[in-house]
Amino acid sequence: MRSMSTSRAAAVAATHFGIAGEVEELPGEVDDNFRIRAGDDSYVLKVSPEGTSASLLAARQFAMTRLATSGVPYQFPHPPAGGEAIVALPEGGSASLVTWVQGTTFASAGRPLDLAQDIGLLAGSVVRALEGFDHPALHHGGHWDLATAPSVLRQLGPHVRNRGDRELIDDVLDRLIVQIPKLQQLPKQVIHGDINDLNVLVAEADGGTEIVGLIDFGDISYSWRIAEVAIAATYAMLDQDDPLGIASEVVTGYSEIADVTAIEAELIYDLIRARLAVSACVAASRADQGNPHHAVSEFDVWDLLERLDYVDSVTAAAELARAAGRDVPEVPSTLAERRQAVMGGALSLSYESSADGPLHIVRGVGTHLYDTRARRYLDCVNNVAHVGHGHPDVVAAATAQIELLNTNTRYLHDSVVSYAERLVAKMPDNIEVVYFVNSGSEANELALRMARAATGRRAMAVLNHGYHGNTSAMVDLSPYKFNGKGGEGQPDWVTVLPLSDPYRAKVDNAAYEAAVNRLVGTGPQLAGFLGEAIVGCGGQVIPDAEDMRSIYRAIRERGGVCIADEVQTGFGRVGSHFWAFELHDLEPDIITMGKPMGNGHPLGAVATTRDVAAAFDNGMEYFNTFGGNPVSAAIGVAVLEVIEEEELQSNAAAVGSYLLSELRGLMARHDGIGDVRGSGLFLGIELVADRAIKTPDAALTQKVVDRGRELGVLLSIDGPHHNVIKIKPPMVFSMEDADRLVATVDVALSE
Repeated sequence: MRSMSTSRAAAVAATHFGIAGEVEELPGEVDDNFRIRAGDDSYVLKVSPEGTSASLLAARQFAMTRLATSGVPYQFPHPPAGGEAIVALPEGGSASLVTWVQGTTFASAGRPLDLAQDIGLLAGSVVRALEGFDHPALHHGGHWDLATAPSVLRQLGPHVRNRGDRELIDDVLDRLIVQIPKLQQLPKQVIHGDINDLNVLVAEADGGTEIVGLIDFGDISYSWRIAEVAIAATYAMLDQDDPLGIASEVVTGYSEIADVTAIEAELIYDLIRARLAVSACVAASRADQGNPHHAVSEFDVWDLLERLDYVDSVTAAAELARAAGRDVPEVPSTLAERRQAVMGGALSLSYESSADGPLHIVRGVGTHLYDTRARRYLDCVNNVAHVGHGHPDVVAAATAQIELLNTNTRYLHDSVVSYAERLVAKMPDNIEVVYFVNSGSEANELALRMARAATGRRAMAVLNHGYHGNTSAMVDLSPYKFNGKGGEGQPDWVTVLPLSDPYRAKVDNAAYEAAVNRLVGTGPQLAGFLGEAIVGCGGQVIPDAEDMRSIYRAIRERGGVCIADEVQTGFGRVGSHFWAFELHDLEPDIITMGKPMGNGHPLGAVATTRDVAAAFDNGMEYFNTFGGNPVSAAIGVAVLEVIEEEELQSNAAAVGSYLLSELRGLMARHDGIGDVRGSGLFLGIELVADRAIKTPDAALTQKVVDRGRELGVLLSIDGPHHNVIKIKPPMVFSMEDADRLVATVDVALSE
């Protein structure tokens, strides 16, 4: 709580320092701070609590004066000429006055990425300017002196009561203890000790932003020299997509000004983690004191501390050491080689051909993924994490049920039946029966068996460029596979119907229906039709609604059944409807589901009519060991509840509509965009070399996706010509996420 009023502060400034003016309270951790506006000049009155060493206050003043007269291109507060430097107040405590440094904090400016190296230059300049300066009062070893970090973490760690958080703190402490022999060899000198995002000041200059000053010398101390840049890097890293990359920039700037020994370079990463841990523990220990300054960066500190927990510390330390100009042997990554040795070559990896290699993802939260360097990526392609990566409600449901029971599906269980009932409630009136499986491929395989059982026939029809799964039968039913590399061509029992692509091959409805009738009227009699309402692998194509209805009519006139593949598009993704087939006003006989059902847990389902279910019940038992087990059911129910409670279908409609509009807006600036299409959060951008003749541009598409990865946005490619950027993010995708995606595509195409 502030102990001095603004009126008393005005009196102190006028009486003891001869400065009269308007008074404004400023934040502070220990001192009471006030801005005094006296005409065109401003000052900061600092009132230190009783018991603060006058010698320490004087030492701070000496250091500020030294920096202010050092000739480096930054502003520092310093005592104004004349008057007493430090005044003992009759009510207790002491007061000092320093000049005001004009600028905006680095934090409030949004922590501009292009200033990272400049922050390092600032830290290096401070270290060089303070070389040789010393004062006995600065050998105090307070909480913020990194040289005391091991003892601080031991003392304050118990205030962190969450077990997982405490483990993070203990891990940092254990690492520091191991490094004590090396830490004891670090060079020491007086440092500022708190070059953080609230103490670095920036200002606009020549159309850009530059660092203009450094304030708050309350934590100046005689400490490890390299701690200056470690602390500066720590706060530059907060809430950044590529924190280690930012830290490397800071260290690079520092090493241009200040010397870095080999042992200093080796320990920078450990000291960054130590500063984060100390900050978290101090905030926890003072949580009940009511001073918001203690927790000002607490969320970002914990977020970064957790992200760095997944980083290979040896690799990270080597990266920062190299940034400091110290040669460190390259730490080879052998995971790709290990994978290649024991896993099949047909298993693909995203960005496998990229210069930076495939991604090594270790964590997911909401719409973001994190790799082993703590780099954060906006996930625009993962429609499996339907309600967001690691959604706490889904995690809690899975944890609670797996602790209680998980077994095969031969026993009655409330949640399994309840889940089936909730799914049926989302279906058209004719769909009444549910079968649980483990994936979309299994769901489509089972749907094929049902269609054959219901009709007594074997042949099937599908849409061109469709994909329906990885089993043998589903590969045979997927033109995307059997006509692609390694495919064996169209089986004789499969009829391929034309994909009515409004952008490339639209025909009038009557002609299309006639063509469909001719096609399904030749060859073997059909058991049914399997198709997506939006053909994802075909390039995010939404077929004309009447054309889709024509297919359903033709199939039913010939006694077949119609299967809607909702593995990618179901559960509210299209925004306007819960199921994509509703876009075309279709009424399927069988509906298949997969990917989004379990939010990453393997879960799929087939829903059908009572007549089809009765035909399938022909005496051959259907049993699936894991399909519909209690844990899967609990997860499935949790996903449905999150969709409803968080109104994610409405979010998909609103954000998807906005995103579609913004992406189409890019077409005016980029001739390479031929078409933007889709519904809700299932969109596609088709890139072309010539918009007039719609020549596919696969090379440009690959460049945009690769550049997106560099900019921290994950996209994927699909379509028969490999020229469609596929967008299908978690349903918690926000307007801010949409803006970032659009900006990234804009930058990539501009380059």
